[in-house]
Amino acid sequence: MTESRLVDVFNSTSPDFDLVAPYVWGPAGQTLVARAQVSLGDRVLDICSGTGASALAAARVVGPDGHVTAVDFAADLIDRGRTSAYAAGLRNIDFRVGDVTALSGHDPGEYDVLTCGYGVFFLPDMDNSVRNLLPLLRPGGRLAVAVWHDDALYDFTSAYFAEVARVTNTPPPPGPRAPSDGPPHPITRIDTVDKIVGWLESIGAVDVSASVLDLRVPRTDEFSWSMVLGSGLRGALSGMDADTVEDVRTGFLQRLSDEGITEVDCDTLIAVAARPAD
Repeated sequence: MTESRLVDVFNSTSPDFDLVAPYVWGPAGQTLVARAQVSLGDRVLDICSGTGASALAAARVVGPDGHVTAVDFAADLIDRGRTSAYAAGLRNIDFRVGDVTALSGHDPGEYDVLTCGYGVFFLPDMDNSVRNLLPLLRPGGRLAVAVWHDDALYDFTSAYFAEVARVTNTPPPPGPRAPSDGPPHPITRIDTVDKIVGWLESIGAVDVSASVLDLRVPRTDEFSWSMVLGSGLRGALSGMDADTVEDVRTGFLQRLSDEGITEVDCDTLIAVAARPAD
């Protein structure tokens, strides 16, 4: 998916993105901030911020003497985050539309903590993109990322793409774990504790640890469809008219019920590391 297409997809998720927040983005963002040990007075850079789940959580912790900079390329999501911060009375957070692989106006060592929730695997060159962000941390500063764990969403997305395939009369798209002659999908390179620890060490981080946040959400029709519309899954609906989208929705929800799926596996890996001390 091209960057411009990705921007369009995530901008289109904005009305539904926040509906998922209480179940997934919010708990993961709060846990990310806690495990990164964000504290009073910290300067935090939050990338791939969406509507600001982890950025807003950090702003509540750092207090008036700290500051959070939240960056995402999807302007509609950033606008929602900015509105949420204003409504919550948070004046120590700055939401910016930008490309996190080409940040400007940031000094080396400017930040104490860098956080990223469910975003590193969307970066065009995951390894170099994150490696190039490490110098923005002070020596010993902390990097914390949240990614999908192993088989998270597997049954859910399989049912969804099966319905997209039925409606469009095309083969289901290969999942990230499908055999391929090309390089592995970034998600599959960092979806277990051992893998993400090894990855962070390979890009120059130290003192790496990781653990799983259990996130099992009861499967309701409302949550299931919001999870589609409020995430990158929405991209598969691009170009469909309203009747076709409704056909996908109805078939998908029925398939989840027929397959006896009573909860959605949103288990998440939280990994924390540090920039080496000078």
